[in-house]
Amino acid sequence: MSTIFIAGQRWISNPEPDLGLGIILEAEHRRVVIAFPAAEEERTYAAAAAPLSRVLFQVGDNIDVPNQGPLVVKEQQEHNGCIVYFAEDENGEIHPVPEQILSAHIKLSNAKERLLAGQVEHHRRFALRAATLEQQNTSQAASTRGLLGPRVQLLPHQMYIAAEVASRPAPRVLLADEVGLGKTIEAGLIIHQLLLLERAKRVLIVVPDSLVHQWLVEMLRRFNLKFSIFNEARCRLIDEYEDEPSSVFFNEEESKEKEENPFEDAQLVICPLSWISSHPRRQDQLSEAGWDMLVVDEAHHLHWHEDGSSSDEYKLVERLSAEINSVLLLTATPENAGIDGHFARLRLLDPARYPDLAAFLEEQDHYEEISDLIQGLADTPDTALAETDFCQRLEALLGSEQINALQKSPSPEQLDKAIRDLLDRFGTGRMLFRNTRASVGGFPQRVLHEHPLDKPAGYEQACTTATVQETLHPEQLLGAAWLKSDPRVAWIEKFLLQNPDEKVLLIAADSSAARDLELHLRLRRGIASAVFHEELSLIERDRAAAYFADPEEGAQLLICSEIGSEGRNFQFAQHLVLFDLPLNPDLLEQRIGRLDRIGQLGDVNLHVPFYTDSAQEKLLNWYRDALNIFTQPCTVGNALMLEFGDKLTTALASTNDAAIRALIAEAASKATELQENLRKGRNRLLELNSCQPQRAAELISALEEEQRSDTLAEYLEMLAEQFGLDHEDHSDNAIILRPGDHMITEAFPHLPEDGITGTFNRDRALSREDMAYFSWEHPLVSSAMDMVMSSDFGSASICTIAVKALKPGTLLLEAFFSPAVQAPAWLQLQRYLPAQSFRLVTDQQNRNLSNAVAHSKLNQLAQGVKKTLMPVLLREVRNSITAMIPHIEGLAEEASKEWIRTATEAYEVERHNERERFEALMSRNPNVEAAELDSFDQETVVGLAALKSLQLNMSALRLAIVSQ
Repeated sequence: MSTIFIAGQRWISNPEPDLGLGIILEAEHRRVVIAFPAAEEERTYAAAAAPLSRVLFQVGDNIDVPNQGPLVVKEQQEHNGCIVYFAEDENGEIHPVPEQILSAHIKLSNAKERLLAGQVEHHRRFALRAATLEQQNTSQAASTRGLLGPRVQLLPHQMYIAAEVASRPAPRVLLADEVGLGKTIEAGLIIHQLLLLERAKRVLIVVPDSLVHQWLVEMLRRFNLKFSIFNEARCRLIDEYEDEPSSVFFNEEESKEKEENPFEDAQLVICPLSWISSHPRRQDQLSEAGWDMLVVDEAHHLHWHEDGSSSDEYKLVERLSAEINSVLLLTATPENAGIDGHFARLRLLDPARYPDLAAFLEEQDHYEEISDLIQGLADTPDTALAETDFCQRLEALLGSEQINALQKSPSPEQLDKAIRDLLDRFGTGRMLFRNTRASVGGFPQRVLHEHPLDKPAGYEQACTTATVQETLHPEQLLGAAWLKSDPRVAWIEKFLLQNPDEKVLLIAADSSAARDLELHLRLRRGIASAVFHEELSLIERDRAAAYFADPEEGAQLLICSEIGSEGRNFQFAQHLVLFDLPLNPDLLEQRIGRLDRIGQLGDVNLHVPFYTDSAQEKLLNWYRDALNIFTQPCTVGNALMLEFGDKLTTALASTNDAAIRALIAEAASKATELQENLRKGRNRLLELNSCQPQRAAELISALEEEQRSDTLAEYLEMLAEQFGLDHEDHSDNAIILRPGDHMITEAFPHLPEDGITGTFNRDRALSREDMAYFSWEHPLVSSAMDMVMSSDFGSASICTIAVKALKPGTLLLEAFFSPAVQAPAWLQLQRYLPAQSFRLVTDQQNRNLSNAVAHSKLNQLAQGVKKTLMPVLLREVRNSITAMIPHIEGLAEEASKEWIRTATEAYEVERHNERERFEALMSRNPNVEAAELDSFDQETVVGLAALKSLQLNMSALRLAIVSQ
């Protein structure tokens, strides 16, 4: 029979057997396309390297055909490379069964067939397979899957957000933690989880130009995710279009046939926002490429207007977010553009929930009442539920049935559900996450250092005809020789020379001023410095940042234009020089946030050189006394500017000092009022929603427990031994792996030719970037496990054991069964299953000895059998094995019923609760259509049917013969 790929043949995927029985769709041009109907998946492989195994049933095998009873193969024939089986039904009738109509659900039994055929392997390979199987099942069922492997600190608020968001079927959220709390890490954790869970395969990240390479490096360094940067140059290598047809014979249809979509060239893509938002052709291609997830950083740059005159950037993200299921928007200043800008971003995530700005504004007025109800349920539930008024207000929001149940039994579970329902249905619910420094804690102090300077000659005269912006930036008024006359320059020279061992970040608004100042300090004063501004290429900016970050031979000073205020992290420095002060308080907060963030080990020293009796001094006083921004993060700066911005501009231009003092006093009072309102209302809701301490603590504990560094170290040692890798201890909790001279594969995935040094200790990995961080989710480890489980490696083994308590000749059959649920990956059904494989041990008398005979003990006792003795040995025990296997399969079949019952109960409870939430949202929001609920119900039916068809497949089988 032919073994080449032919359309209609049935094959299974070696690395993904749970996909079920596949059918070849195409086999042309050295590639093969195969569909897996059971999992609703499709794969394309190079024909020469397709990881597929042909499925051929033999006479006597049982086969399944949809909507027919059991059939037994009596004969098989080949027709054009495909098989037609002639199978007998229960009534003795023979039916022709083309392989194309076989059921996509298939029960695998390779281990049994290999054992009976004598295709057995060394017991150490079996032990490695069993360990791999156990870990894979543990990982697939773990609620923390995807959080274990990244090279990040286990910070409760980050882990909570990542786990909470990634658990949703199609997460669409705004990550708005205050500056320095790690929004990029949160996004990376979510991406990593969704990719690992196969709920996303294609991810698009859209960021400001200045952050492109930072995202690329962060995704690789922390998450082992290899993104590709796309720009016009890369796209033109694939799609060489002409703006205008050069020939009168131009054929548009022929051109479209030749056109290739460059964005289909990679699965993980990073795009600069400015480029893609200004290029209609690339936008169309980006949209047509199909994505599972969209991430947009610095989302406060997306400007929306109710009249439809939104920015090109906003329109692009609006278009993409309407087409892509999962969307993450990141901003540290969610209300940077006012409340309408905040609404605009929420509208991108859920236009049905936020259809109208006026309704959103009205809803904001009720946040304090919701906060009070939540406070009562969280802090004093017994007292609160005894008050008639409290219960009536709660009943108006949640309904009488839930309130009656609460009053009868205010259990922690019922209270938690009520709080989550309030958060979900009222306020920004589960869509907005914003942790604050106050709630997270552990941040350094901000210390303001004021440096008053005399005004230079000519400045005061120039101010009489200058704008306020010009007076705040003296270099624009002092002429071409400003570096010589500006006292700020002399001050920074002196400061740097007096503090030669300190890293100093200086931010100025203007790129030309930053460039001129850096050149002056480097060439005229010999100060080791670098410059970072928008006129540099991305690579040049990265080099400047890396030079500054080098602790040994790096720059003492990095001078940034305003572009350095966003995204870049320099927490290794403790000195920030504010060469000028911006009028936008959120921009100033962004500047300070470059140093004042997680990982900062010292106080953040804020240096402000300013001219006395000038607009600079007045603005400094405004920020210090009205907004208190130099002491703590400012959350009301934008609101204050909306109310007092015009007055501030007038006061800065005035020579009347009393006017600015009065304005500062009025604004300080207003700031206190606004902060109090936020504390009572929406901030309280956000705090409750963004990190629940108890759950976060449980998550951290689970991650620490699942790391199991000692077990992982033992596993890698077993892996190296069986695959022929060189394994060497490096230091405590660290090893070196290199390709060996006798590897059983040509290349080992994710193992460089010169080897890899890795540590099992998270803290060490965070401080040593030259070391890999080995976890169960590291690509090398996960790929190795896939290699083991995608083949017959170690699936069948025969050994001897010496046990005095057992009679010589006693046979022990040890089997490992793996749960298989053939369903689409996005349903995540594995998390409803036990976090383990199913192990059985029986003897010739069919006694279940699973609890009495430990797997680890068998591994210790196992002795190999010489290959020359194997045929004789198998002839002696074949009949016994043949009788034992059906019994052990029967036990697994019985166990599968309990697995199904447990899994379906958990699934039904969760879906019921989610359906209740959906109905509650529909009752509040008429824009949530009934069709969405119907789709949800259909998904529930699919998931339930898949769980009820769960099988325990035999994945490994070992025969242990008791010797004398």
